[in-house]
Amino acid sequence: MGVCVGTAAWRMGYPYALEWLEGSSLAEVDRLLTGRPLYASPTVDYVPAPYPPLYFAASAAVAGVLGVSYLPLRLVSLVATLGCFVVLARLVQRESGDLAAGVAAAGLYAATYFAAASWFDFARVDSLFLFFSLAGLYAARWTRRPAGAVAAGLLLGAAFLTKQSALAEAVAISVAVLCGRRRRLGAVLAVTFAGVAALTTLVLNAMSHGWYVFYVFAVLSQHPLKPAAFGGFWTWYLLPALGLALGAALLAVRRVSPVVGLGCLALAVEGCAGLVHTGGAVNNMIPVYASVAVLAGIGMGGSTPSLRGAVAGALVVAQIAVLAATTFAPGRMVPGVADRQVGDRLRAWLAGFGGPVAVLSDPGLAMLAGLQPVAHRAAAADVLRGTDRAARARLEESIARAVAERRFAAIVVSRRADLRGFPKDLGRHYHRCPEKLLASVPDGVFRPVGGAPRRPSALWLPVGRGSCSEAVRRLG
Repeated sequence: MGVCVGTAAWRMGYPYALEWLEGSSLAEVDRLLTGRPLYASPTVDYVPAPYPPLYFAASAAVAGVLGVSYLPLRLVSLVATLGCFVVLARLVQRESGDLAAGVAAAGLYAATYFAAASWFDFARVDSLFLFFSLAGLYAARWTRRPAGAVAAGLLLGAAFLTKQSALAEAVAISVAVLCGRRRRLGAVLAVTFAGVAALTTLVLNAMSHGWYVFYVFAVLSQHPLKPAAFGGFWTWYLLPALGLALGAALLAVRRVSPVVGLGCLALAVEGCAGLVHTGGAVNNMIPVYASVAVLAGIGMGGSTPSLRGAVAGALVVAQIAVLAATTFAPGRMVPGVADRQVGDRLRAWLAGFGGPVAVLSDPGLAMLAGLQPVAHRAAAADVLRGTDRAARARLEESIARAVAERRFAAIVVSRRADLRGFPKDLGRHYHRCPEKLLASVPDGVFRPVGGAPRRPSALWLPVGRGSCSEAVRRLG
């Protein structure tokens, strides 16, 4: 836990993206602070990430005090990660009657930090979603009064408003409580969650003229799944990271309560579903790793010593040792001086164009240069590969209009896929410079430490305006 928190604190003030989608989060926080809608018609200037608003609202509240940068967004994720440690440890302690087992379970989850590509403290929704999910699970498991059931419903509702996949966990926990001896409390929990989910969806959808439901529920459902990724869920992500700990989790099968068991199963299913979805990445394993940690902790805990607890404890200790030996890499996950220098040079270079610059894979970089960002390539791709023709046409028309008007003083590309949705006659209005950007910079410098390892590589300038050689010379 110390290494996890220390690494996060070490890099929290890094002014550029640690993960390539952080720039999209930064743009959404800026929109909230400037009073612009979070969910709107897709355009070349803005397409929201397909998530509910709570993480962005929480980050905007902190950014209102600290200023717009990645620091407030990462701070929210780090605090949420600390909250996950506390709730996970307390949940296991109460379930097993063993504080040491609770601390060990939190330590096991922290040990997956590098296996999860250090995603815990990124400026993304995942850690806040997991905190509310675990807190809701804890409240549902131990509530004995209607007020506690309401609290559990509100916490699960907050998880749903952070990442919509929390619906599966809320349903599983509600069913588990309703089928037990606390049926009345289960009804209160279910009604509270349903009220939060339904009311916020209706209000946000009405305020956005239907775009909220489109982005949060429709877009991702329009994409194909990757059946081969289901095998990768086991062979690439789960078994290599927590194969030994799974043995300790299995030892808890007869000791775990239905509420905790179904809640953990739902979190694991949510993670697997996100991973096999087109575009799914290792961040979807975070709730899976947390679920295994909870069950492994219960397996090793107990008020009296037992062979079961000793075996589970040995497996957990061995698992942490394996993770430390195979994934421990704090230095690699913290950008260095060279990364900052290249980022500073790029920021000054972008500002020197004297007009808007489309940095398609990192709109946050344009924001930091004092420019208006454009739609993040990944968010735009979600719309472009969807089945909603009207939304796709709106976005393509907006892109084509901006290109025909030569609105951008430059277009900066990381890879050819960045230009998806751009018109076929792009070459009539912009020409690609033959020089490669950052050609003399070592390959590992100024690349995101998590997610897609992309950095600016190609420059397009308006036909008849600007010199490629001059622009590249100015970058250096």
